[in-house]
Amino acid sequence: MEELLEFQSSNPDPEEGYVGETLRSGVKPLEMRFSQINSAYRRLPIAYRSFTYMNSVIEGVVPPEKYAYAADGTDRGLRLAKWNIQEAMRAVDKMHESGRNVQFITARCPAKLAMEPDLYEKMKALLEKERFAHPEQLCLEFPQSLLFEEEEQVRAGILAMKLLKIKTMMSGCGEEDCPLANLINVPVDMVLLAPRLTALADSRDKGNAVSALLAFLRMLPVDVIGDGAMTDDGIRALSRADCMGYIPSPAYGGTVIHGNLRMTLEEAVTQREEEEM
Repeated sequence: MEELLEFQSSNPDPEEGYVGETLRSGVKPLEMRFSQINSAYRRLPIAYRSFTYMNSVIEGVVPPEKYAYAADGTDRGLRLAKWNIQEAMRAVDKMHESGRNVQFITARCPAKLAMEPDLYEKMKALLEKERFAHPEQLCLEFPQSLLFEEEEQVRAGILAMKLLKIKTMMSGCGEEDCPLANLINVPVDMVLLAPRLTALADSRDKGNAVSALLAFLRMLPVDVIGDGAMTDDGIRALSRADCMGYIPSPAYGGTVIHGNLRMTLEEAVTQREEEEM
């Protein structure tokens, strides 16, 4: 808990009081939420993407979109990543205890983590400390800034995770600041397609171009998950392009019934993963 208090502190003395007040109120300073990743073919949950929210008596509930950019380049970002990874491990264990069979649960990490020279040893020690028996169901999610880092160091870090059977994923694939060609030498297991491209998967004007991009990604090879699917036709287009899955958009208007976009672990555990007879 001391590390978490330090993470939320830009000035240790006053901020510790704020975090202490949050704790005394019975609210956790950090809370993980989950978004379902559905099979593009079966349209049922196969995995979950996690989001870590900060709860503060000063700022209220702070989503990762508001703090991640500032935290990613700092040591505090690395400490938060460690918490994210541990919490994702516990979520996987909870799924097993409840009889749920998920392919993976993500833990958001800054690109800086992949640059750690002793990443293999640190992750191996963390797996052993947590007595985590399912490394193949843990997925480290990196932002697209991963492709701007020193390529050989990043490649070494990603390959080290493969040795530990830990999956890796890059989000923001196809955003304006994403140098896609660099993925040729950065062997992540999966990419999360930017919502702006996912929305064009079934477009008459741009659909063929998106299909060509997806074919390039699949040839690397990486698995592709469309972020922000808005229509059933869009989901079908992702399926035809051999995409692994999709995350629904808040504006989704199709026939599939999805859970909350940022659900609690308890809500995620109770989702069905098989067709009802």
